[in-house]
Amino acid sequence: MRSVGLASEPACCSTSSTCRAAKSFRQRCIAVKAAGKEVTLLDYGAGNVRSVRNAIKKLGYSIKDVERPSDIAAADKLVFPGVGSFGQAMDVLKEKQYIQPLTEYIQEGNPFFGICLGLQLLFEGSDESGGREGLGIIRGKVGQFDTARGLPVPHIGWNTLEQLNSSDLLSGVATSDRVYFVHSYR
Repeated sequence: MRSVGLASEPACCSTSSTCRAAKSFRQRCIAVKAAGKEVTLLDYGAGNVRSVRNAIKKLGYSIKDVERPSDIAAADKLVFPGVGSFGQAMDVLKEKQYIQPLTEYIQEGNPFFGICLGLQLLFEGSDESGGREGLGIIRGKVGQFDTARGLPVPHIGWNTLEQLNSSDLLSGVATSDRVYFVHSYR
């Protein structure tokens, strides 16, 4: 059995075969098939994005930070890592006037990679933060895991995936591969 890490795993690994596999998978996740070698990073100020920055740089891309709403519209490739509270993140996006350009950027089909909360915010809403509205790009609501089932929450550790639909992002992940999770919401 081979273990594979997702982008939320730290970008620094040892030389073990498990970590080499994780690095290879992470490179396929973050690498975007586009002509330019610049990635625009939407860092809204909550959480540590250093490992994402290091991974992007290791792949040979330069990073342009989003400093104003027009930077989102001008991006060739946009990466949005997120850590923290759904409601606070939506508040920051609203305060910085990022909601409209971010929504338009994604709806136009531009290259976008949302990590953790950066992906969850695309949904219509979340149970977190009192049932806050999200960006509404993806139908559905992010809900907390049901603790009544006796499973530990947050879900932290290595586990297998059950893919219901094919995905280019997971094309190199076999059903026996294990991936790393750190989350409380589904």
